[in-house]
Amino acid sequence: MDKRVIKTKSALREALFNLLQTKPITKITVSKLCQQAQINRRTFYIHYSRVSEIFDDYEIELSEKVSKALSKNHTDAKELLITFDSILMKNFEGFRYLCLDKQHQQLIDDLKSMLFHTMCDVLFSQAVTKRQQLILQYVANGLVDSYIYWFKHEDEIDFQTLVKTNKQLLNANLSLL
Repeated sequence: MDKRVIKTKSALREALFNLLQTKPITKITVSKLCQQAQINRRTFYIHYSRVSEIFDDYEIELSEKVSKALSKNHTDAKELLITFDSILMKNFEGFRYLCLDKQHQQLIDDLKSMLFHTMCDVLFSQAVTKRQQLILQYVANGLVDSYIYWFKHEDEIDFQTLVKTNKQLLNANLSLL
């Protein structure tokens, strides 16, 4: 991808996550997003047709990186957590806001679903059994929910404890597969 496209999409994503701190995605206009990203509307429409597509791109990127981490070692929770942490923490404030604001529950559900489907696709070349689906759904929901819990209790739980605990929980659950 051209460096200018990457820079533009990065600016739009950063602007979106900044704006999500004050309003739901459905209330963010293209004009306000472009103003925040310091690009013109024409440039926006070259890449996207609506604001929510920026979050769709974020999910795709997250899915690709999680998939890559999982394909390195099928049960290596450490690599998965490093990938997940780095992607989510690049947009810390925006993701934090998403997690804490009930208006964005659909976006959180989309992230959980993406993580679940990515794990199913990468970990299993054949059909996934119902038992395996149940375990992976539990893992995907639990991982995202652990961040939500942490954001609500940042003053009680430090980030290293979150990462260490998530690693232990992931290893224990993935071993059930």
